[in-house]
Amino acid sequence: MRIKKLLRRLLATPMRPADFLLAQMSTRLLSTVVEVAFLFGFGSLVFGVPMRGSFASVLALSLAGSLCFAGVGLFIACRARKIETVTGLMNLLILPMWVGSGVFFSIERFPAAVQRVLQLLPLTALVDALRAVALEGATLAAQGQRLLVLAVWGVLSFVVGLRLFRWS
Repeated sequence: MRIKKLLRRLLATPMRPADFLLAQMSTRLLSTVVEVAFLFGFGSLVFGVPMRGSFASVLALSLAGSLCFAGVGLFIACRARKIETVTGLMNLLILPMWVGSGVFFSIERFPAAVQRVLQLLPLTALVDALRAVALEGATLAAQGQRLLVLAVWGVLSFVVGLRLFRWS
């Protein structure tokens, strides 16, 4: 929106940046509900993946992850003027998470000291919590530490991103 000069037009309205950003996040959360339902339904029907936990817990974790990563995305994109800058910064942050979060490689393959740091990454917390609830039948209450990691990353990045956000 900044590249297309749409943010400047919104600046002329009485809308506060926080309201605009919350509206953007709300639309993303609504789409998350549809996407999660589709992915788990498809996995169950086509591949026979069992859902041992509560779908409501999976949905709550997915929404928490969406909020967390929306905050991270806001923090990264809040001042960038070019899409290339945002892409480079996102890759700088996301690539280490993909490698170290347990999505592609087991986290146990890393040295113990590195594993402790990797446990503090938001993608690690989200992946571990979703696996525990969906595949092992764990409760949402048992994911308190992982939800705390997501909340800290999400709140801090959103607050800093909101402070750094500029309309132009």
